[in-house]
Amino acid sequence: MQTKKYIVPIVLAASLTLSACGTKDNGSEKPKEPTIAEGSKEMKQTLTDLKSQLKANEADKVKESGEQLEESWGKFEDGVKEKDADLYEKVETPLHTIEAGAKSKPLDAKTLTKASDELNSVLSEVEKLK
Repeated sequence: MQTKKYIVPIVLAASLTLSACGTKDNGSEKPKEPTIAEGSKEMKQTLTDLKSQLKANEADKVKESGEQLEESWGKFEDGVKEKDADLYEKVETPLHTIEAGAKSKPLDAKTLTKASDELNSVLSEVEKLK
């Protein structure tokens, strides 16, 4: 009999606790993920910047651009993987080359330029995914 009088407060407390799980964390909202086309265009702009940085031999900026490419890709790569696994792999290969090459000193401009061109070409295909 006594347990019955505690059921309502327990259920109420549990429901309030669970409803709090779906609220914003400290008022901050998760940024909207870019569409595949938006993400591809962002990466292509970073590649343009990277190639300019390579020509100017700006190793620190090349490294930052390499990191920015990976960060941008991380925002929409799952969508690409779901739609076209082969195309996903075609992005990963030159992207990993750029990531590794952007961290090395001295910069291998020839390898990085080739990987950038390849990635830019693949991103043009990625942009067309629906």
